[in-house]
Amino acid sequence: MASTLQPSTFQVKIKEEHVIKNVKTLNETIYRVANVTNVDRRIVTCPETTSINLVDFNGLNPGAGTFPSSSVRYARITNLDNSASLAVTFTDSNNFYWTQDLTPTASLMWASSKVTGSQFDGGFSGSSLTSIDVFAVSASIDVEYVLVNA
Repeated sequence: MASTLQPSTFQVKIKEEHVIKNVKTLNETIYRVANVTNVDRRIVTCPETTSINLVDFNGLNPGAGTFPSSSVRYARITNLDNSASLAVTFTDSNNFYWTQDLTPTASLMWASSKVTGSQFDGGFSGSSLTSIDVFAVSASIDVEYVLVNA
């Protein structure tokens, strides 16, 4: 099959604006990913005090919630709740894991699936993310994710 879809460029713009003691600061950063072949955006509801597997990076081929870790170029997870925290657990290919508190309306973003444990040795030694699980700490929470493959 010959696809009619052409790879394109995905762009993320981060804009920070704040005023402290009448001094306004504005910062804008643009991150671009070339040759994008797949973008997945999904909103799911994580039931109260329940853990769900949000994303699996172990797949060789993209599928529903499954992405090859080698092709991930951008990812974002956003807690869409305005009052409850979400626990986000990252697991790597060595079965090490860490959990991050994602406070109400906050987002986590990253641009690579390469990770390393507590002792960075100047490289990433082949370890990569294998899964992301989310846990609704005190209420059902809507969670959004965006993943870009290139």
